[in-house]
Amino acid sequence: MSNTLASYLKKHPLLIAYIQNGFVNLNALARFIKKNKKGLDSTSLPALSMELRRYISNLPKQEIISLDFSKYSLQLVTRTNIHELIMNKTAENRQECLNVVNTISKTKYFISLIEGEKEMVVMTDYPVNKILDDQKLKEIITHVTGGLGFISVNFPIELRQVPGVYNFITFGLVEAKISIHSFHTIGGEILILVKNEDLTRTQEVLKSLLVD
Repeated sequence: MSNTLASYLKKHPLLIAYIQNGFVNLNALARFIKKNKKGLDSTSLPALSMELRRYISNLPKQEIISLDFSKYSLQLVTRTNIHELIMNKTAENRQECLNVVNTISKTKYFISLIEGEKEMVVMTDYPVNKILDDQKLKEIITHVTGGLGFISVNFPIELRQVPGVYNFITFGLVEAKISIHSFHTIGGEILILVKNEDLTRTQEVLKSLLVD
């Protein structure tokens, strides 16, 4: 039974902090786990509640982190109609990609390049059909996603040292049932891509979390 509880709580790490700080009714939680977790049919509810209390009492105490952004002048900037282009990273592909970035950088359009070990990602509101007109470039692009928007937050760089600060943001969007297409940090700045139709709602949620 302990292994079953441990497995469940590891998949829901926020629960532990809430339980330890008295925000969760353990009897109600035990009832929920018994109903939704296989292998506990023969376990009585009182026994499960007792085992849950015993398990939690043996864990290191977790504090709930309080995040206050009121002393920061945070700004939210949005852009719509963003395309994301993904390419495998090779020396030749990288040069082609840099050529595109250099060309678009000289126009009025937004362009951002993010490089990983295996892939490169270009985000831009430049007309994607013009990019795909280049046959050589078209051949190295492995995936294109359109209809995206992003919201940028000018986070002070020191906030990166605060445990849970990114979780605070992403969890707020999860609670609002907003799918995050991608999440990037650039220095202190946070860049979150969502569907165009979710952009206004995303801005409202982040404003309530970080500004209001």
